[in-house]
Amino acid sequence: MPTAPDKLDPNAVALFLDVDGTLLEIRNNPADVSADAGLVGLLEACFESLGGAMALVSGRSVAEVDRIFTPAVFPVAGAHGAELRIDGGKIVTVAHDPLPPDVLAPIQELAAAHEGLLLEHKRGGVSLHYRRAPELEPECRELVTRVMAEIGNSFRLIAGKMVFEIAPGAYDKGAAIRTFLENPPFTGRVPVFLGDDVTDEDGFRVVNELAGTSIRIGDIERSAARYRLDDVAAVRPWLDRALLVTNNGKTMETQTLD
Repeated sequence: MPTAPDKLDPNAVALFLDVDGTLLEIRNNPADVSADAGLVGLLEACFESLGGAMALVSGRSVAEVDRIFTPAVFPVAGAHGAELRIDGGKIVTVAHDPLPPDVLAPIQELAAAHEGLLLEHKRGGVSLHYRRAPELEPECRELVTRVMAEIGNSFRLIAGKMVFEIAPGAYDKGAAIRTFLENPPFTGRVPVFLGDDVTDEDGFRVVNELAGTSIRIGDIERSAARYRLDDVAAVRPWLDRALLVTNNGKTMETQTLD
């Protein structure tokens, strides 16, 4: 898989960025993740360079993404597209029934019984993290597989990096990217999407269908992405290089020397 292209046309592309494992390293506890001022400044510069055609596309809620990147406020697809904020204003949510209490109960009981497990509640679903207790992966897998057999096709099971997520099946990151591209300032632009996990594969496939640029971060397994970057540390310099952004958000090509 070739390395991501070095140059993008900021007047022609729309940039979509996953958060955990792409812009920031994954932590044992998702609540411990926050962006430093350098990353926030770089994203603000990219946002301005792209004329606002940049969005964060995350499994986290919009509120959680805002917390991570405060004080900046960007367009966001949260909870894999269940929440959308396209223009920095109102958050639009996709209606979906929550997990039934009797289905959720055994997952809660398992998480409560093991200190190394973390249960994260999301819009319409849950994530069971076992990063601090990898030896519990088989038990977690058996439970969520059994739960999925009970709740049918309205939900889907996502086996991510040291996490099992049960999410509503009505939306995904690919659908979220399509929605952004139907609205200004994204309209008419070619999508570029960076992601690192199985939840990003829907986004890669949509971007490929639209003749865009799909970039997988980190370990390359089977992926729909057509390009790669080595790791999270490679993403910042690539963004700076590909968009030629400076701290004031203008492209280097348009700068004039005093």
